[in-house]
Parts: sequence; structure tokens; C-alpha cells
Amino acid sequence: MYENRTDHPGRDPFAALADVLTAASRYDLLLGVVPLAFAVALVAATVLGVSVVQALSVAAGVGAFAVIDACYLNPPVDRGSA
Repeated sequence: MYENRTDHPGRDPFAALADVLTAASRYDLLLGVVPLAFAVALVAATVLGVSVVQALSVAAGVGAFAVIDACYLNPPVDRGSA
């Protein structure tokens, strides 16, 4: 397998990151919320001395709400159909 490098001389890496983030849809961001909630829960359990089970239960609730919001409360719609 070969990689083709695409060098963009003079392109700011923060501009590239901004392009990627602006191209992300609402559903991409909601999918990012789920692992972020679990990571924050594990850090909070370690730092605050909260039980890991309690912290992960809260993270599971946040993740479940994100999925319910993405699938049922604000489902994706096909904008191409009339």
C-alpha cells in the first residue's frame, strides 16, 4: 500500500481543522459526544473520588440521550425528496 502525500505549502493547520469542523454535521458531533462523556466520567471518577459505576451511569445516560436525540427527537431527513 502506498501513500500519496498532499502537501499544501502555506496552509495553516488551524484553517484545515476549521474546515473539517465546519464540514461536520450535527450527527457527527453527537457521535463525538458519546465517547467524550465516558472519558469525562472516568476522569471525574478519578479526580472527584466518585464511584466509577456512578460516573459511568451518568455517562451512559448522556450517551443514551444523544442517541435518542439523533434518532427520534431530531432524525435526519432526506432533503432531496419532494
